[in-house]
Amino acid sequence: MKWTYSSQRKEYGKALVELGRARNDIVVLDADLSGSTRTADFGKEFPERFFNVGIAEQNMIGTAAGLALPARPCSLRPSQFSPPDAASIRSGNRSPIPK
Repeated sequence: MKWTYSSQRKEYGKALVELGRARNDIVVLDADLSGSTRTADFGKEFPERFFNVGIAEQNMIGTAAGLALPARPCSLRPSQFSPPDAASIRSGNRSPIPK
């Protein structure tokens, strides 16, 4: 048996693409590291399900929370009084969008 070695990042990218082919409800968020993390592979095959939020990791958490609830409209709002560690989660609180 011959072993082949591959980086964990490369395998992660390949696995994301395989999951994307198997399920059309999977989306990928990235914070400007798609080349390094190989999420760009998913983005090339499924551009409509790939979102690069830029250098905004905390905002990415709120975006993920919103995307996880597609049946419920949501908007992000700031929470000035939350501790810094919880700010990214608290600012992603779901609130109804006015009609």
